[in-house]
Amino acid sequence: MKPFNAAKRLDDMPEYVFSRLNKAIKEVERSSGRPVMNFGAGSPDVPPSPIYSQKLAELVQAPNAHVYPGYGATEELSSALIGWYQDRFGVSLAKDELLPLNGAKDGISHLPLALLNEGDEVLVPDPGYPSFSTPALLVGARPVPYNLTESNNFKIDLDELEKKLSPRTKYIWVNFPSNPTGQVITAAELEVIAGFARERGLIILYDNAYSEITFGDQPAPSILQIEGAKGIAVEFGSFSKAFSFAGLRMGWVAGNADVIAALAKLKSQMDSGLSLPLQGLAAYALTHPDQAWHDQMIKSYVSRRDVIADHLNGLGLSFTLPAGGLYIWGKLPSGAVTSEEFCERLLQEKQILLTPGSAFGSNGEGYVRVSICVNIDNINNHF
Repeated sequence: MKPFNAAKRLDDMPEYVFSRLNKAIKEVERSSGRPVMNFGAGSPDVPPSPIYSQKLAELVQAPNAHVYPGYGATEELSSALIGWYQDRFGVSLAKDELLPLNGAKDGISHLPLALLNEGDEVLVPDPGYPSFSTPALLVGARPVPYNLTESNNFKIDLDELEKKLSPRTKYIWVNFPSNPTGQVITAAELEVIAGFARERGLIILYDNAYSEITFGDQPAPSILQIEGAKGIAVEFGSFSKAFSFAGLRMGWVAGNADVIAALAKLKSQMDSGLSLPLQGLAAYALTHPDQAWHDQMIKSYVSRRDVIADHLNGLGLSFTLPAGGLYIWGKLPSGAVTSEEFCERLLQEKQILLTPGSAFGSNGEGYVRVSICVNIDNINNHF
């Protein structure tokens, strides 16, 4: 038998950081005999509202629940998303300006295959979500990092962005509330970014997965509420954080019809659509918001954020409390080793897992990302 050789394109694609960290957790738990306190992945632990769990149980019993769902949104889900965008952001959408996804990551990872050619370039935030970069490598395109730094309050510097452009630049990823920094953005700031992209013929891919997880008085905006943005932008939304449906893999993309048509064409070869029970649940959740449940979820995250922050101070980390998202972006104490080494020592000595900031780009070195959607009942046993 010939030796097995994986595709060469995998040589440039690192293992996903949380896949690697999960293996490390299992090994440490085996060797130490203690459970690891996992502040890694942002997996919401607040159970969904009972009204949604009951609705899903009903939907999976429907006579047509088992059939193929087709390759777009049902009439029910289209109507619900259109209504939600109008109510939440004042944005009018048409049916060809939205597409359901098997989680936002589905669209984020597949869209580069539909838009990029070999040699194209894409601007990605540094630090930023790793899936903004890796899929581009699979088609021979080049991710070009732009800097989000403490000196600029982890916001986009358009002068610096201008210097990153080339004739090969195809689009730019933008993500606020930010994973991993927790920074938020205003509609006025988005308007400036949209104007920059429009003038230079760039497409904006806007990751708004954390739009419903903010901790101040100002809700997160949508890129699509900026006048003319549908001409240059698409936005990814997620049910994972807003409704604690993470494991159900439910999301959407909305905006520019041509970009969405390209993604839909690609996905027709990759999967068979979002299941009918999940589309029904999505439509029901959007049209039957459980505000009391949502308020309690946010209250829980704020409470845990503050407790976790106190313990991180004890480790010598410095940070600004996040205004949105599910993470504290902590700076290592002076004199510390690399973020990988800091996290490895903490895992081995205290059975605490933090995500090394270097996993999110070169600007992440010297930082760690700490999830706040974690059960902290036994936190004092680890710190």
